[in-house]
Amino acid sequence: MTQLTDLADEYYDFALTSSPMSLMWGGKLEGLATWDDFSAEGTAAQLERCRSFADRAAAIHTEGDPQATALRDTIQATAASAVRREQWKTALEHLNPKMGAFEMVMSFIDNFPLASAQHGEDYLEKLRGMPGAFAQIAQVATEEAERGVVAPASHLTATADSVAAYLATPEGEGDRLAAQAAPTELSAEAQDAWRAERARIIADVVRPGFAEFEQALRALAERGMSDDQPGLVHLPGGAEVYRDRIFSHLLLERTAEEIHQIGLDTIATLEDEYREIAGPLLGTDDISEIYTRLREDASLKYTDADTLIADAKVALAKAEAAAPEWFATVPVSPCLAEATDFGAMAYYSSPDPETGKPGKFFFKTSHPEAWSTYELEAIVYHEGIPGHHLHLALNAENTAIHKVQREFHSTAYAEGWGLYTERLADEMGLYSSQLSRVGMLSADSLRACRLVVDTGMHGLGWSREQAIQYMLDHSPMDRGHIEQEIDRYIGLPGQALSYMIGRLEILDMRREAQQREGFDIRDFHDRFLRYGSVPLSTARQQVLAD
Repeated sequence: MTQLTDLADEYYDFALTSSPMSLMWGGKLEGLATWDDFSAEGTAAQLERCRSFADRAAAIHTEGDPQATALRDTIQATAASAVRREQWKTALEHLNPKMGAFEMVMSFIDNFPLASAQHGEDYLEKLRGMPGAFAQIAQVATEEAERGVVAPASHLTATADSVAAYLATPEGEGDRLAAQAAPTELSAEAQDAWRAERARIIADVVRPGFAEFEQALRALAERGMSDDQPGLVHLPGGAEVYRDRIFSHLLLERTAEEIHQIGLDTIATLEDEYREIAGPLLGTDDISEIYTRLREDASLKYTDADTLIADAKVALAKAEAAAPEWFATVPVSPCLAEATDFGAMAYYSSPDPETGKPGKFFFKTSHPEAWSTYELEAIVYHEGIPGHHLHLALNAENTAIHKVQREFHSTAYAEGWGLYTERLADEMGLYSSQLSRVGMLSADSLRACRLVVDTGMHGLGWSREQAIQYMLDHSPMDRGHIEQEIDRYIGLPGQALSYMIGRLEILDMRREAQQREGFDIRDFHDRFLRYGSVPLSTARQQVLAD
């Protein structure tokens, strides 16, 4: 075990130092002063290290020790995933207007629990280095464009427009980059001086750097891909890259064609459920009419952010009270719901027991009318309890497992669990009405459609409009929401597959476990969550072990 623990320690330290930007999501202070090395040389060096970690982990034998097996498999799988996910990542994914580098910064730039004077100086150094990081991204994207690999023109323009919108905001305390709280251990006078220096850096260093980044994006957009051919399959070698993306998110070998068919079949089953649950509420069993009514009825939309957040807190409290009946262990860390104007429609940030940072799930509330009242509860249960918060907070608090298991995870494990808990919430009796259960179906429609349109665009050559139309025909989402989703899938190939494929894998494990005498749902959940965010193949072994 010593050899494995030493390898895990080495791998953890490598991961923290190699991608400081990813640590912004959790507000981690490690690597606070630095940025990722986005250069081609830096990326190549990191990939070589990842290959080495994957090979070294695979060579370690752990028979008979489930904890050691879980740790070994997590190192091997996450390192292999990083290798197979990296091709074109900087040139394409980091320029995604929905979940790219600029959105990451704007979403989490104020997420750090700064305390000491050193924290404060490190944070200022991070701001000083920000323009250089984005200049590297632009340089790599420009070099890849020379080789025929370039993001869609519409994405590059949209990201440039987001940068321009930021630059148009007034400088000073209202500046988004000036939202981080000052270090708490500084005196009031020192805090004022820190804020003044931050304002100077933003005005003299960051804003001019972002202006150059905007110009580089607009130059790239002139040769960007067409919305008629937005998928990886249209790029040289893109079909192979998409296969790697599928593996990197699922940690399962699946083909685009196989996943596409699973999506089509799941949609067909869902539409029968709509007729059964939504039909009596709406007085029709015509699936197109059901979708249209759910999409267009203004009475089913939120009109203000305060009500949306209040409803989310009610649902969260209900789930928190019910959780002990379904889980042997529940987190100590609280889960908070907060409004935001940045990033995806809803997302979660893990707690950090060492700093006291709570778990948070964020709702994008800049346009409350984009939220349907019936869909809110399913999202709360996915992002909060019993979904991401229960899973990731338990990981964070479990000192019996290595930090690699607590903090690293496969997308299919994490998002599969989130989607699994939306249906689990129904078993728990958490949905407040039949209409909210329709919201559960709507969430399923989104994830099932993802299987069809992500593979459709990146594997089968669909256009952006073809993907949009499919989701309009097979879900109650409105066009504006669908367009945002489709742009996310274009910019982040394969990630959207992890939700439904992950859930189907978990349900298959549960079905097999239920066939055994003495099945207990609390034990099943405990076994699944016990060793951190392991690959699903490893999770299957641990939940079905005798």
